Amino acid sequence: MVEARPLVLAVDDDPSVLSALALVLSKEPYEFIATADPDQALELIRTRDVSLVLADYRMPALSGTGLLQVVKATSPTTIRVMLTAYPRSTWVLRAWEMELMEDVLEKPWDNDELRRAIRTRLFGAEEPASL
Repeated sequence: MVEARPLVLAVDDDPSVLSALALVLSKEPYEFIATADPDQALELIRTRDVSLVLADYRMPALSGTGLLQVVKATSPTTIRVMLTAYPRSTWVLRAWEMELMEDVLEKPWDNDELRRAIRTRLFGAEEPASL
């Protein structure tokens, strides 16, 4: 039996951020999907086994905290990570206190740190055997 790879979903309203994330994460040992549409992200959460959501903090249609709040209620086992240029803002800190996310990653990110943070959240301290 073949094990399914974990699925990482990125949600950001900036297409250049989504392209950069896809470039950095395309060779990782998990499936990666990126969308600028929070509604599409929520549909994927409902229909797919999403392992980790990486959400931008500031989005026009639905804030990252709003999205992560829905993800937490809809799919409580999905790991929730905020990606923001404002990691110390009042709203991000409040979202942290409300346990809407397990991690906050700062923009701009270091590619190696981003990959390491996602791998650690998905696989723990051990790397997957296929690496």
